[in-house]
Parts: sequence; structure tokens; C-alpha cells
Amino acid sequence: MTAGAYEKIEGQKAKKFIERLNEAWRGSPFDAARTVVHARPLSFVKGWMLAEASDAVTMPEKKCIALDNGQTCVPVEYSPDFITNFAANQNMYLSHATAPDYVRFWFEYVRSGPEKFQLVETLDDIPWREEPTPQARKSLAKMITPLTLTGPVGTGFAFKACVLFRDTLFDCTLEVTASGGVHFTNRTIMAESLTVTDSFTGF
Repeated sequence: MTAGAYEKIEGQKAKKFIERLNEAWRGSPFDAARTVVHARPLSFVKGWMLAEASDAVTMPEKKCIALDNGQTCVPVEYSPDFITNFAANQNMYLSHATAPDYVRFWFEYVRSGPEKFQLVETLDDIPWREEPTPQARKSLAKMITPLTLTGPVGTGFAFKACVLFRDTLFDCTLEVTASGGVHFTNRTIMAESLTVTDSFTGF
């Protein structure tokens, strides 16, 4: 598997993963016969993969995101402490090549629901409730830039990013430390009152 690309896991590898997941999972067990597993390696921690198990037969659909190294399975908890503790315990390695992968991972799992920070690298990353007008799309598309590593800072790295929080889009600068901490150093409002989904805004 290549970093950043999810691939379907099948056969004994999927079965063994589901067994490890069920041992760590607090909910009802996943049935290996109807659970689909996709995974990708994490570039910043050796030997670990990020996996998604989903059972679409059960209603409502049952899904779990977990970290797995072939011996230990850890369901993801949406909190800063979980991410930084995992990074520290697994001897995370940050470089120009791996730091962007870690920052994207951090944004995806640091929070959930209306408190989530959504990394926006293209206009389609915004969870629209109502599509903006063609003119508004064009204007927003010109403002949005992908996550950009701007240079080293101490033992970590500095980034420039566009971030959505509730219904407001920010132009941000942030720093990631060698221990996995992510800190915003500046935030400037780019657009407000965007028509994003209610579950995202909490309104």
C-alpha cells in the first residue's frame, strides 16, 4: 500500500484485523463475513496502518476507524490527547515527507461533530448544505490553497492551511512539534456564513 491511498484488505489479513478490532472495540462485535476493511499505511509511524471497518448490512451502518500494526489494534478516539499520545508512544518520525501526512491525520481525527476543524484543500472539501452560486464558487476557489509546508521551525515544521470551523473559512498558519502537537499561530477569516451542513455547524 502507498501512503495516502486506501486499499481493500481481504482474506486472512482482514479476518485477523477484525479479530484484533473486536478485542479492543467497545461496541457489538464486527462480523468478519460482512465487514469490509480498507486501510492505508501511516508514513509517520513505522509499521502502523489506518483502517476503516464498515458493516453496511447492520442498520444503522456500523463503522470504526482504528490504528493497527498487525499485533495491536487501537480504535481512534477523536481528541488531541489521543493523537499526541499515540504519536509519542510509537516514536513518530516527522520529516518534510511525512509531516504533511501527520497534519492531515491530525485534522481528520482531532475532533468530531460541530467542534471539528475541517482541512480544506479544494472547494469540494467543504460539506455544503446548499451549493454556492457559480460566481461564489469561483471566488472561493481562488482563495483556497492546499496544505503547504513553509519550512522547519525548531524541531518541527510550519504550515499554511485553509481551515473550516463551523460556517467560517480561515486562512491559517500552524506549527507541528516533534512530539505531535499542532498549534495555530495565526488565523484570518476568508469567508463567513457559508451554507454548510447542519451536522457540521451544530446549528
